[in-house]
Amino acid sequence: MRFLLQGAACVLLYLPITYAQLPSRLERCLPFPTYAQEVMELNEEVAAKTAFAEPRPRIIIDVVKFEGPIHIPQTTVQQLITELKQHTFDTSKDWLQELQEVGIESVWRDNGYFKSVVTAKAAFISSDSRGMHVSVTAHVDEGLQYRLGTVQFRSSDPNVPLAFGAEELRKQIPMNDGDVFSAAKIRASLDALKNLYGSNGYIDFVAEPLTDIDDSRQHISLIIKLDQQKQFRLAKVEALGLDPKMEFLFKSKLKTGDVFNSHAVEDFLKQNAAALPPDILPSDIELHRDVRRGTVDLQFNVYQGCPNLPN
Repeated sequence: MRFLLQGAACVLLYLPITYAQLPSRLERCLPFPTYAQEVMELNEEVAAKTAFAEPRPRIIIDVVKFEGPIHIPQTTVQQLITELKQHTFDTSKDWLQELQEVGIESVWRDNGYFKSVVTAKAAFISSDSRGMHVSVTAHVDEGLQYRLGTVQFRSSDPNVPLAFGAEELRKQIPMNDGDVFSAAKIRASLDALKNLYGSNGYIDFVAEPLTDIDDSRQHISLIIKLDQQKQFRLAKVEALGLDPKMEFLFKSKLKTGDVFNSHAVEDFLKQNAAALPPDILPSDIELHRDVRRGTVDLQFNVYQGCPNLPN
């Protein structure tokens, strides 16, 4: 049996600035009313109308009981119970389904029970100023516990070889063959693959993991299809609004002709946070791609004053 495991990974692209995303240092430079100001005023108006409205009741879980044979570690069960009691749920949502699938079922699936099914029921206890207090009884049908089988990597285009060897790609999976299968670790694998490819110019990379389930051996093998797309190099790097020293440092880490490295941008922002405006946004860095040439222009816009904006 083969299933698509949700959570394909892709590299985050920085979006161009829009008025709604402008940092506070630039809002004063624009003609009013700006879209950002209109949205802010609308939010203030809504907030004013609801400020004195009666708050929605919250669901507070006081008691959690589990039915059925439980094979995950007792320490894990106790930690789950503690977390559920600390979390409140919104009565306007299907909170019981959220509790079943996200709150409880995910814990079992992170412990190898990939096909576990949880059915939860709630009973009213009392209500007070904090909300409605309930007890929850959850029946867990664990099913089989699975372990990781084999891991394969395939290019989504059979005519395009993989940019990295199987050994390097396998290092991104934080599970060894035979380990208890964990959905959380698979999600971490997707992030690791995204980072690997993103630091080597593949800014449109997408990973699609498939699971091949063998019930007889209680193994789940992975086939990860890698849509690598094109590798991009830097064609032009601009830094607007930085002092000369900081501009030199920025351009020394991102040189024209180099393979684009998403980590270099992130590292620069982190390492120089104290010297940059405190309201820096991801949208202050713009990427403009030329897919045909495989190049990308990067502009880092950190105006302290008012730039010459077009009319």
